[in-house]
Amino acid sequence: MMLLAAVLGSSLLAAPADSIAGVAASSDQLKTLVAAASAADLVELLDTSESLTVFAPTDDAFSAIDASTLNSLLEEPGTPTLKRILAHHVVAGSVRAGDLVGVESVETLAGTTLPVAIVQGRVLIGNAVVEMADIEADNGVVHVIDRVLLPPAQEPALVRYLASAVERGVPVFNDGNEGACADIYATAVEALVLSNGWDLSSEERSYLARTNEEASSMTSDRDRAWAYRRIIDDLLRPRLDGTKAASNVRTPSNEYTLLDFEQASEGKAWQVVLDGVMGGLSTGKVEIVDGSMVFTGETSLRNNGGFSSIRRGLPEGAMQGRDSLRLRVRGDGRTWIVGTRKSRRMGADSFWTRFDTRDGEWMTIDVPVRDMERHYYGNRIAGSIDPDEVAALEFYMYDKKAGPFRLEVAEIEAVNEEELIASR
Repeated sequence: MMLLAAVLGSSLLAAPADSIAGVAASSDQLKTLVAAASAADLVELLDTSESLTVFAPTDDAFSAIDASTLNSLLEEPGTPTLKRILAHHVVAGSVRAGDLVGVESVETLAGTTLPVAIVQGRVLIGNAVVEMADIEADNGVVHVIDRVLLPPAQEPALVRYLASAVERGVPVFNDGNEGACADIYATAVEALVLSNGWDLSSEERSYLARTNEEASSMTSDRDRAWAYRRIIDDLLRPRLDGTKAASNVRTPSNEYTLLDFEQASEGKAWQVVLDGVMGGLSTGKVEIVDGSMVFTGETSLRNNGGFSSIRRGLPEGAMQGRDSLRLRVRGDGRTWIVGTRKSRRMGADSFWTRFDTRDGEWMTIDVPVRDMERHYYGNRIAGSIDPDEVAALEFYMYDKKAGPFRLEVAEIEAVNEEELIASR
């Protein structure tokens, strides 16, 4: 922990001498932060609040942002966005570097969370490194970091509204009360039909009017629940980062499929991430072949590389009511990693389970979500993920071996562990 000790000892000021705003203004490294705080009308907050912690990006960190983008944030109408970005760097209370040891995350004034990790002696906040810690101010503490932390995108009000309906309806459906679930969904859909808001297009309104009438006339509670759920999914699909809701994410009941690969467009939902981000030379690509997703490429150990991965976001509540993943895969004899994430934004924090494959043989792999290991930049650290927090999936080839690889995935299911035990 020598690096951590060095960071803890790196302080601009030995004792409190000014407010947080004053400390930032007196630093040659934080000029852009001061200008941004002024543009966002946050100087008074940093000057008069009783106790705050600020993770302060340096001027070099801000310079990594495109100049036109930064200028647009510093002027109207970008001010609300800028204010949210800056609030994402501020935590209530005085939190010193030593207080972060053993802490998984901190909550910001933006209502977001920042993951915390100590990796190889470095303090990491999100994907930023603390370069200078525990700069004391009269009303809190400042930690200087090496990059700007961007908060997760705010979901539109319609997405939050419909996701809330699904969140309430799914457990009711799973408990066998299909009629009550249908009523929850029907209430949500009918509110959209009767309202002039929600930023719905004329085509969506026509679709709503027609499908709502069709669903309401169904006599079977189960059919009615599924009909309304399809309406909700069809409205969510184009608003969820391009993911497909209706065909790929289903209410857990007797149908447990989380993702299938019948549509060729599913391949475009997966993002390839290679070790080239660190100078490596590994390759990778995704394609849909005969109803399966095929991930192929070659790992290279040159330039300290050695990994190839694919990642995909999921709609909110994708694992609702389920606690485990079941994979149907055909591998190449190498050891693979399946991962989950708490955010659709692909940062460095994820949760892994390794599984061995047999070359050319189909296998079923069961993965209890709560047993997955937390990793940060490939280093295992403390922490866990709950099934209802799963917002993204990934597959890694990262076995520290060079050579070609191939993984074929036919289906990914969301199931309960008790069902896994019963099926063995």
